[in-house]
Amino acid sequence: MSEHNISVSDYSPLELVTYLFSFLQLADNNLDWEEREVWSKSMEKLFPDHTPERAQEILHNACQLIIPMNDFERKNHLITVCEQLKTYFSKDHLQSNLAPRLTQLIEADGMILSAETEMVSLIEEKLDIKIDIPDEY
Repeated sequence: MSEHNISVSDYSPLELVTYLFSFLQLADNNLDWEEREVWSKSMEKLFPDHTPERAQEILHNACQLIIPMNDFERKNHLITVCEQLKTYFSKDHLQSNLAPRLTQLIEADGMILSAETEMVSLIEEKLDIKIDIPDEY
C-alpha cells in the first residue's frame, strides 16, 4: 500500500514528526541541505530506535505527498498532523523536545520566509506550544 493512501491517524510518531518537519522545510518549496541535517539529527535524538534508512524513506514519502499540494491542502494536512501528534505526546513533551528542534530547523537556512512564519503560527496554535524565532529574521 502506498504511503499516500494511508490515513494520518495511522501514521507512526516518527512519520508525524517527519511530516511536520517536511511542511516547514518545504514552505519555501526548497529542501536545503542544512534543513535536512537538522531534521536528521532531530530524528536521531527523538527516535533513537529507528534506522536512518527508514527515516529517509519517510522523508521522501512526505515530500512526494506535500510538494504537489496547494497552500490550502498543505494547511489542512498540517492541522491533521498536529492533531494526531497530540494523541502521542504531551504538551510538555512537545514544548521541551519538539519546539527547540523546530526552531533549529527554521534557523538552518539563515532566512525565514513569510510562508514559514505562517506555518509556525499554525503549529503553535494547534500544538499549543511556543516556537522561538529570533527577532533578527
